[in-house]
Amino acid sequence: MPPLRFMAVFAHPDDETSAAGGTLCRVIDEGGEALVVTATRGGTGGQRIAREELPAVREAELRAVLRSYGVASPPLLLGYRDQEMKDADPAEVTARVLDAMRAFKPDVVATFGPLGISRHDDHIAIHRAAREAFYAYAKEAQGEPPPRLWYAAIDTSVGGDIDGLELDGPEAAPNVYVDAADYWRKKSGALRLYRSQEDAQEFAAYLEANFFACETFHQEHPALEEGHVVLGP
Repeated sequence: MPPLRFMAVFAHPDDETSAAGGTLCRVIDEGGEALVVTATRGGTGGQRIAREELPAVREAELRAVLRSYGVASPPLLLGYRDQEMKDADPAEVTARVLDAMRAFKPDVVATFGPLGISRHDDHIAIHRAAREAFYAYAKEAQGEPPPRLWYAAIDTSVGGDIDGLELDGPEAAPNVYVDAADYWRKKSGALRLYRSQEDAQEFAAYLEANFFACETFHQEHPALEEGHVVLGP
């Protein structure tokens, strides 16, 4: 498989690592390129940093994480207010994400599924914008293979052990398995770089205690006729 152009579209700094940190590492190691689009700067998450300082801190953490992965492109921060994505103009958000897709020309777009994994309003809003933008981009794209749309997904036998998740639909039905065994420690280390975030520290500890060989996604487009795909050995 030729190197991928991988675009991750998520709501907050650290979402990209929780959902796709190992995949980002693999893409870069295999000579591909990656772009992370983050809708907010995460101005309300965490209790360790003063609110007025938190957006700048979380942006700096995101940039440090992407450097640790070897991602050359700086993150694209859309600048929406944390916890207020549901109030943003959906057409505007979609248009901005579509502009990023047209400029980057991804082979794969990864984002949240319809329930946002944790049912967070910001996650659901960026899912809707990314999905609509993707289908407009896919309609414009030329050549084969067509671009792919992946949703972060968790096998329910695993997700049931993670507090606060109510998985359903495509998010509970992975059909793409990315071999991330070589990157699991790198992913947990990246989560540790999000020092302002208690949740990131807890997830890092969970990963350190529970080894997973794969990151999993649900491919919505194009539909998979053979059940699933595996990236890696």
